[in-house]
Amino acid sequence: MLASADVLAQESAGGSNIMFLVMIVGFIALMYFVMIRPQKKRQREQQSMQNTVAPGARVMTIGGLYGTVVDSDDETVTLEASDDNFLVFARQAIAKVVTPAETEPEAAEEPVSEEEATLTDEDLDKLRDSAADKGAEETGGDDKGKHAGNPDRKEY
Repeated sequence: MLASADVLAQESAGGSNIMFLVMIVGFIALMYFVMIRPQKKRQREQQSMQNTVAPGARVMTIGGLYGTVVDSDDETVTLEASDDNFLVFARQAIAKVVTPAETEPEAAEEPVSEEEATLTDEDLDKLRDSAADKGAEETGGDDKGKHAGNPDRKEY
């Protein structure tokens, strides 16, 4: 009877060892699919982008410098940062190819003429009256609000 109990104990201990091994292998597989595989995919895409960049492309370097590719060879890329300023970078220094919309400042809306932007005396009076009415409502009717017109008060 003692021999059968030892056999059962060894089988159950062996089963937990196998289960532990399965968990370790599963954890390694999970790490591969969650971390290593996507990282390698990003590296391949980055390498492909760096190898296919051609003259005329607008790029950003890893240092944040924007420029237009004017020449390239196997190891280096020459960028024109501004008029007649040429910089030579290693291909690996190119972080991304930029679309023109990312680097150009957004187009402003229609410019406002100076005449339209200037307030008339009537407009100023209306603003003062509406501000005084609003201030009286907030302070309960007294004129001792936060900005009661104290000439010694300094705003920072």
